[in-house]
Amino acid sequence: MRTWSVLLGIVVAATLGGCGGGESPTGGGEAKPAAQTPPPQAATTPTTAAPAAQAGEDDEPAPLLAWADSDTDEGTAPLTIQFTADVEGGKQPLTYVWKFGDGTPDSTEANPKHTYAKAGTYRADLEVKDSAGDSDSDYLEITVE
Repeated sequence: MRTWSVLLGIVVAATLGGCGGGESPTGGGEAKPAAQTPPPQAATTPTTAAPAAQAGEDDEPAPLLAWADSDTDEGTAPLTIQFTADVEGGKQPLTYVWKFGDGTPDSTEANPKHTYAKAGTYRADLEVKDSAGDSDSDYLEITVE
């Protein structure tokens, strides 16, 4: 038990000495040799622990978030717009549905190009679904003169 206490004390001292915490050295060179010797041991512990933590995070995907974007949202007819689905999280594969609001067929592309032939105000809706059943949606308002 004493060995573990001593080892823990060395790791804590090395960690605090290496991160700039603790007291500032008053003797000039006394604190530097002690702080420089243990850090390789302290650096090994977090490096070993980090991949295990990341492996657990990869098992469950982040929540699906989707944003609709375009190169423009107004102009004169005929107006051609490049739409972009900006997506974070979710479990692959993802499915996309763009509804352009002008009576034309929907698109299942992630980043479709669409032309609005007539003047009017349109709502372009994006819905994204992932393989785990999660979904998110967003929309853009398009003004065609």
